[in-house]
Amino acid sequence: MEAATAFSRQAFDYIVVGGGNTGLALASLLSAAPHVRVGVIEAGLRKDDEMILLPGMVGKPLNDPDYDWSFLTTPQTLAKNRRIPIPRGKVLGGSSALNYMAYTRGSRIEFNDWEKLGIIGWDWNTIRNAVNAAEAWTPPSDYAKLHNADNVAHNHGRHGYVKTTAYSYYYDLVQPFFSTMNKLGVMTNCSEASGDLIGIWTYTASVNPQTNTRSYSTNAYYDRVSSQPNIVCLTGVYVSRVVMSDSKDGVSRALGVEFYSAGQLFSASVRCEVILSAGALQTPQILELSGIGNPNILRKLGIPLKVDLPGVGENFQDHFTVTLGAELHRHHVTVDDLSSEQFAQERLQEYRETRRGMFSSTLSTLVFIPTSTFVPADKMKRMLAALDSALQVPEIKNSPYKQWYELQRAWLENDGVAQLEIILFPSYTHVGCTKENAKHYTMSVFLQHAWSRGTVHATSTSIFDPPAIDPATLDSPGDIDMEMLLAAVKYAFKVMQTGALGDLTAKIVEPLPTWSDEQLREYIRAMVKSALHPIGTAAMLPRSANGVVDDELKVYGTANVRVADASIFPIHLGTHPQATLYGVAHRAADIITSKQTVTAKL
Repeated sequence: MEAATAFSRQAFDYIVVGGGNTGLALASLLSAAPHVRVGVIEAGLRKDDEMILLPGMVGKPLNDPDYDWSFLTTPQTLAKNRRIPIPRGKVLGGSSALNYMAYTRGSRIEFNDWEKLGIIGWDWNTIRNAVNAAEAWTPPSDYAKLHNADNVAHNHGRHGYVKTTAYSYYYDLVQPFFSTMNKLGVMTNCSEASGDLIGIWTYTASVNPQTNTRSYSTNAYYDRVSSQPNIVCLTGVYVSRVVMSDSKDGVSRALGVEFYSAGQLFSASVRCEVILSAGALQTPQILELSGIGNPNILRKLGIPLKVDLPGVGENFQDHFTVTLGAELHRHHVTVDDLSSEQFAQERLQEYRETRRGMFSSTLSTLVFIPTSTFVPADKMKRMLAALDSALQVPEIKNSPYKQWYELQRAWLENDGVAQLEIILFPSYTHVGCTKENAKHYTMSVFLQHAWSRGTVHATSTSIFDPPAIDPATLDSPGDIDMEMLLAAVKYAFKVMQTGALGDLTAKIVEPLPTWSDEQLREYIRAMVKSALHPIGTAAMLPRSANGVVDDELKVYGTANVRVADASIFPIHLGTHPQATLYGVAHRAADIITSKQTVTAKL
């Protein structure tokens, strides 16, 4: 790692702002050309410790300022005026160091439909090839195959960077969960990596099978190139803005970046491009601090306008989740057991000695289903009627996002598009539990294509003031997000009471199946939270549709500023975004190097 002073004295071909999931991978790929000089600036520090590397430690670093930005939303009016946490990775590797390690592809239908939004060159085949280029897959063990792990080799990449495989440890609730979902008509999907993710399946994880440790952008990409003289990674510093030239013929050029280190302001110049990869919550803030955004917002902040681009910070989307808790019959080994210090230390020692056991794994089973599976037909009819009526209001009919609304509406009736994810977490804690040694599970429902569209905007001219993050939780046309979540909770009750899982469930703790619809709505308002997949705030859309970047990720109105992170997604994905974000890194590297003679391959 270079000191700020030494970094500022160098001239770079590319400066990547944000050494996270996508940014660090992209920077490493660009450095494959020995004549190219790449600088990476990351606010967090490198932390290759057990909190990051052990799969069973997932969630432990959250709200720790050494690991997590700990963002909060603005008070959410329709969610009991709560400020909802949105943790993001504040370490080298970003959120790839903190997530649940799901390396899942997404839907062939959804990516192919991006073209209907005016996006060219990002169809399923292109994304799949990019995601596979990132992957170094190892077939699952025989034990993992017994738990329905994906073993379809042609759907995976074998020679990439991020090591992936199925987990080596499974909780004893996994098989009953599969059995129950099958009984309800949800089939086992043997390879969601095919582009069809409907069903119940065991996910492939970004885990090194030799060590059973997390594989993430730091050890998967950066460590391959960190000794090269043409890539420099500066950590623990904060980019305050991209230095932009005055507009000439409607185009402004990035001259470099300014950044703070230990309270002192530095600058670094760039010859070719600045690439923002600070994530959906901070990329729009940096754009605005650089004079790129809505003139009205910039004027209020006293920031000189460089590029009039009102889509910056708009189109904010997230997955929303609500949890249900249950108590189990009989004895089961669950994460609840780790509350015993002796048991936790024994399991940790087992992992350290053998790389096996509870700490080698986390949750493993995901369910993705379309609307028709969890919303009864009569309710579906009423829900769509209310939605269609709400979509006729002028602000939606005349919205620049009109095609987005039309696509989202069509997906509601497409059985190939997942609208709901269900996860069974083998743990749950509740105050009212009086049964000694009781074990529990949590069932969480995740809305995949919420209609709520929020904003993320700078609140001052200082990068040290967090942006105003407003996901507009539950604020949706026809109240469809609430109605979908209500149907999801009721479907979860059915899952918890059916078949093998139902036989193991002693009681549902909260919410209760006996509650009225209004009681359940109140519960949803009180409990709904972010699933930590923020996207869309620098959307890849036509400029006329409030887009921020074009098909080649270049910010409109600039000559040499690109964005490569989840903020470019125009519409949310019905999956976990990690694998797609590695794919974005490879796609961006191909785009950037297409005018050069060197292919981006480490």
